[in-house]
Amino acid sequence: MKNKVSFEFRTDPETYKKLAFVAEKEGRNMNNHLLHLARTNIAYYERVHGKIKPSDLSDIPLPDGADAGGDD
Repeated sequence: MKNKVSFEFRTDPETYKKLAFVAEKEGRNMNNHLLHLARTNIAYYERVHGKIKPSDLSDIPLPDGADAGGDD
């Protein structure tokens, strides 16, 4: 099983409903849709600013109980 980080995501009801609507229209569940959006945003950032190096991430803490393994 791949390592996963779990965290709470807070939003207003309208944004939640719109995310759920788009996720359904695109054939994704909410978790996969949010993952798709995050990966798309990271790819855009890296196209504009250059690749994010592992050393850039070393000071970013993971939520309590999360595993730092990079199996994804």
